[in-house]
Amino acid sequence: MTDHQTTPEADLTRRAVLANLRHELRTPLNAIIGYSEMLIEDIQDAGQEDFLSDLSKIHSAGRQLLSIVNNILDSKKIESGQMNPDPEAIGDRLRLELITPLNAIIGFSEMLIEETQDQEKLLSDIRKIDTAAKHFLTLLNDIVNFQKIRSGIVMSETQDNGDCSMIREVVKTIHTQKNRADIKCGCILIVDDNEMNRFLLSRYLRREGYSVEMAENGVQALEIIRAKKFDLMISDIMMPEMNGFELLQHIRSDPELRDIPVIMISALDEMASVVRCIEAGAEDYLPKPFNPVLLRARINACLEKKRLRDQEILYLQQIEAEKKRADDLLRVILPDEIVSELKLSNIVKPKYYPDVAVLFTDVVGFTPYCDKHSPEDVLLNLQSMIESFEGIALKYDLQKIKTIGDAFMAVAGLLKPLENPVENCVKAGLEMIHATHSLPATWQVRIGIHFGM
Repeated sequence: MTDHQTTPEADLTRRAVLANLRHELRTPLNAIIGYSEMLIEDIQDAGQEDFLSDLSKIHSAGRQLLSIVNNILDSKKIESGQMNPDPEAIGDRLRLELITPLNAIIGFSEMLIEETQDQEKLLSDIRKIDTAAKHFLTLLNDIVNFQKIRSGIVMSETQDNGDCSMIREVVKTIHTQKNRADIKCGCILIVDDNEMNRFLLSRYLRREGYSVEMAENGVQALEIIRAKKFDLMISDIMMPEMNGFELLQHIRSDPELRDIPVIMISALDEMASVVRCIEAGAEDYLPKPFNPVLLRARINACLEKKRLRDQEILYLQQIEAEKKRADDLLRVILPDEIVSELKLSNIVKPKYYPDVAVLFTDVVGFTPYCDKHSPEDVLLNLQSMIESFEGIALKYDLQKIKTIGDAFMAVAGLLKPLENPVENCVKAGLEMIHATHSLPATWQVRIGIHFGM
């Protein structure tokens, strides 16, 4: 066995540490590239060409740093033997290739700080670039000694490092879980444990017209989205307390939250992490540092899909409301049993009922009365009469069949068996005659009752 052949546990640990280094180095790079891009756009819009050259050099150097970090800390190249996996060799190469573009960024940013003392808006963002570059230099000096990688390789035999433990857990989750099944509006939640990343992304989104809120970790994010509705969530993967995968699982398992679209953004750029995010229910995935044009396009796509999904839900609710309204109207016209049969089979088959009595009424001299009185007077009296007839029918267990003009028809013993349906009709008819006499029109009604074949 050679010096570089290790156990599966050590391989996983090395991979986790390399991913952690990429994540740590990309955090300040994200700020350098992002803020320089925004400053270049602002300066071009304002026509201030004096600082454009230096900012372009800072942006170019930031992109160069990102390319070097991606190349040297590529775990696939190390695993395939294309690169020396020795920690000291990796550290030396990082120092050798990163220091020149990094010094350029620090130098140009310090000069710009001196030149923009009277321009507070530019000065604030340039200082953030300078701070991020110096933080990157501190990380680089720590990495050159490679104490983290050395301890990481023997981590299973000694003690765990907090950051490595976090990334190791995420990578382990990725590899062990298998076979799991232009809009300028919207409220977006940004979830990232790095303050600079949060504010940089929020700056981009607010400039695009979005309403933005921020959370430091997954636990805080869950509290916020349960208290307020959001159209989209953008989350980092590597976070303390609750990582991005765990946050995504909580959201997708909650019926109240599962429809919130989620875009994952992380420096953990392994394809397995992309696949894992999509499998867990993420709408999309972007590597850090993000491309603002691509981010804007994917945010718009997610919001458009959510808008269409919300519209579909609204239409379905409207359909259900109209369906209920139609059912309620049908039950006013027909008995419940008939409505149920009609809904089930779309037809009502004729049935024979042997013990049924039919009552029908009409007003004596109704047509001459209509000729002599106004329509308002006729309808007012007619409505009062029919309403009283309906109440009497219910009192004696009669089901109303229909009303046409002054005619009223009801049946006894049809849906509810009665001991003597004819008697019920007679009692109801007598009460209807009395009710009609009490109307202002003093109408007289004829009552007919039919029983048998």
